[in-house]
Amino acid sequence: MMGLKRDIGMIGASMLVLNGLIGAGIFALPARMADALGDFSPYVFLMFGALMLTIVWCFASLSSHFSQTGGPVLYAQQAFGNAVGFQTGWLFYLARATAIAANAHVLFLYASYLFPEVTQGYQDDVLIIVICLILTLVNLIGVKRSVGFLDGLTVLKLTPLFGLVGYGLLTADVDPTITEVPQLDALGAGAILTLYALIGFETAVVTTGETEKPKHTLPIALMATVIATSILYFIVQLAYINVMETWVVDGTPMIAFAQTLAGEWGALIMALAAVFSIAANLLANMISTSRLTFAMAQEGSLPGWFGHVSARFSTPDNSIITLGVFACVLSLTGGFVWLAVVSVLARLTVYAVCILALMRLRKERQWSAPRNTFMHLMWRIVPWIALLVCIGAASQSSAQAILMLVALLVAGILLYWLNKRFTSVSHQE
Repeated sequence: MMGLKRDIGMIGASMLVLNGLIGAGIFALPARMADALGDFSPYVFLMFGALMLTIVWCFASLSSHFSQTGGPVLYAQQAFGNAVGFQTGWLFYLARATAIAANAHVLFLYASYLFPEVTQGYQDDVLIIVICLILTLVNLIGVKRSVGFLDGLTVLKLTPLFGLVGYGLLTADVDPTITEVPQLDALGAGAILTLYALIGFETAVVTTGETEKPKHTLPIALMATVIATSILYFIVQLAYINVMETWVVDGTPMIAFAQTLAGEWGALIMALAAVFSIAANLLANMISTSRLTFAMAQEGSLPGWFGHVSARFSTPDNSIITLGVFACVLSLTGGFVWLAVVSVLARLTVYAVCILALMRLRKERQWSAPRNTFMHLMWRIVPWIALLVCIGAASQSSAQAILMLVALLVAGILLYWLNKRFTSVSHQE
């Protein structure tokens, strides 16, 4: 049987993490953070980015012990069995597919800033279909080519962003001092925004089976990229609050930022950067999410059809095509809206399951702790801190989101039972 090729190196893995983290949010978040926290807002990214690192550390620890594709699905299945592995994959797949559908619409909105005529008539639906088709085709032709394309998009999105932010810091009268520390309720809201901004790092661990030396590559890529991303958010936020006199939460605040610095040309450049950024986020999401159904088929909780690998391109073609069609349907029908409410809660639930999996597997398999006293202490404490971060963030969810999550879990149980029953009948025949 044809297998997956390990064509993702350190740079590729880092690009998957980076583009899982940085999509549309960085172009909308600065105004919301400034409105909620004022001149304290840049420092929140450093403070709560450190808390997010505890969750990332748990994934880095898990990734250092596995070399198969699947990420959260694999971790949950190894620790708690196939049923929990399926539920984890089911929730994770829905959250990621919904994000693809939602961000395809965001990409369309930014594209309409550049080309207003695309909003007329049926052209918006055509553009959504074209976006999904291109993402599917790029993903099908091989992970090496897909990651290479992703590298190019990353350069195109970060270069203008760095250029305009750097110009803003150089020309503005930057004052890094804090005039007022926000109250706890405002700080809590800022913490949630920060944590949500850094959700998506797990993109790289799903493609472990296509990563070179994953036990070495992934922990470094995860930790280093999340730290760098937190610093990037800090710099962008610092530039924004020092350049902008008023903070408009709705709309496209970073385009307004660029327009303030460099007029219409600045706005055009920032709009292009946003399009490239969202496209890169979509591609990274597409690469990793399609591997979830592949991994679930490999461990037997989905039909083997999803585990098929293309003989020509060495990619999980059936899983890629399924995701492309599913995301396209969600985008066209708007059916993703009700799922979007619960997608972040589902992601936090998956994180919590993986942290618990780390605790259990470490004990059952007797993974050795670092000999250094400080590192040994951190090795014991960090997972508990990470679990509390997940619970604290999830507690901010609405009752509606929690009810939706419960409904999805029940649906997952039913799907798992139907698949097991179908598989059992097939074997008997």
